[in-house]
Amino acid sequence: MSSDAGSSDYNGLQVKLNRRYSNGLQYLVSYTWAKSLDVGGSGYFDVENGAGGSSIWQNYYDLKTARGISAYNVPQFFSLAGQYDLPFGHNRQFFNQGWASYILGDWQFNSLVQIRSGQPYNLTVTGDVANIGESISWWNYARPNLVGNPKPAHQNKNEWFDPAAFAIPSYSYGNFQRDSLSSSHVATADVSLFKAFSIKDKVAINFRAEAFNVFNIQNYGVPADTNIGDPQAGVIQSNVTDPRQLQLGLHLTF
Repeated sequence: MSSDAGSSDYNGLQVKLNRRYSNGLQYLVSYTWAKSLDVGGSGYFDVENGAGGSSIWQNYYDLKTARGISAYNVPQFFSLAGQYDLPFGHNRQFFNQGWASYILGDWQFNSLVQIRSGQPYNLTVTGDVANIGESISWWNYARPNLVGNPKPAHQNKNEWFDPAAFAIPSYSYGNFQRDSLSSSHVATADVSLFKAFSIKDKVAINFRAEAFNVFNIQNYGVPADTNIGDPQAGVIQSNVTDPRQLQLGLHLTF
């Protein structure tokens, strides 16, 4: 079934602090605090509705039950990007003459730090629990009933939500609010060092040392299985960011 019915609302606070380049330093700090709500969502077969998105719309005849947090909702997002020319080398404060200036001078340090809220996800149950005549065996259109506290006492990647806090409805739709669970927050930091070694007036070697996810933070994704009744429900099997990556590069310009 496809439909253009629905609505969405977005409210947010956006703050930005920008220091323009001065004395070798520039940076941009930004922060967003927001909330996005919608009725239903979009996309076929949960493509744009995130994990468990097949049960975003339980009852097509009562769209109010589909109103909830958007699958792309990010309540908080902090970002810091900066560049600093180290105070060494020609026309700098320290080591501005001789071989020390050539080797230790003209280094540039760059960084990008991002911290954001986790991703919402939805829960589903198997079967035609509301007895609506659904004939697609793999289409889980319904959500479970909430009967307990979905957050485990000791939340970890093997039990991100407690499956025992939910029950499978019988001849009814589930009462659990859509997209009311979320994955862990995501934090990452990338840094780099750049330097240009001048050989002649028009010849130089550019050196780069870069580290992505420099602190090697494990940022958990959403649980791979969000279907109540499955043995692996609530287990996280993936990260949303890659492990630490280091790379070195040389670039000759002439």
